[in-house]
Amino acid sequence: MRQILFIASLLLFQSLLAQGGMYDICPIKNSQEIPSALVYDQEGQSVDLKSYVGNRKVVLVFYRGGWCPYCTRHLSALGEVKDAIDSLGFELIALTPDHFERLDSSIKKSGNDSYALFSDKNIQAIQAFGIGWKVDDQLYNKYKENYNLDTEWWSGEKHHVLPVPSVFIVSEGKIKFQHVDPKYSQRLSPELLLAFLAAVE
Repeated sequence: MRQILFIASLLLFQSLLAQGGMYDICPIKNSQEIPSALVYDQEGQSVDLKSYVGNRKVVLVFYRGGWCPYCTRHLSALGEVKDAIDSLGFELIALTPDHFERLDSSIKKSGNDSYALFSDKNIQAIQAFGIGWKVDDQLYNKYKENYNLDTEWWSGEKHHVLPVPSVFIVSEGKIKFQHVDPKYSQRLSPELLLAFLAAVE
């Protein structure tokens, strides 16, 4: 029994160690201007994120992908308060390292088609916002073999980088608030997001 517990503990420790990179990120700071980064809309057209946002009030949501149930539930919950977000003068945008041809999966699983999704398959925005971490070979193979999850298939790229799930509130081209949590199961609730939006001038 002790041997079984020891092995289980060792496997858990190795899994946590493999994902430790998500705790080493350095997100962009509040009051900084949002960076330029090329992302792609659902038709595959490139868009410069900084130019797209301009001086408007925007909520930028970074999520891991359409394969992540925590992410699609969060997208769904945000979609349910989109009218309230709109009424506060903000536009809701979500970004993922998924290839633009895979964005439909996020829409279907979240039940959302009310706000824009962008592909950051080349991870320009993820890296520029300082929230990217690299899935090492051990964890990549574990995802692929044990969970039938191939991040290369989802992104169409071999960078093996995922974002720490994050929400950035932007106004006049600058970061006003951010919620970045390496514990990927914990997300900013719609209620708290609305409260923060109401406080942004």
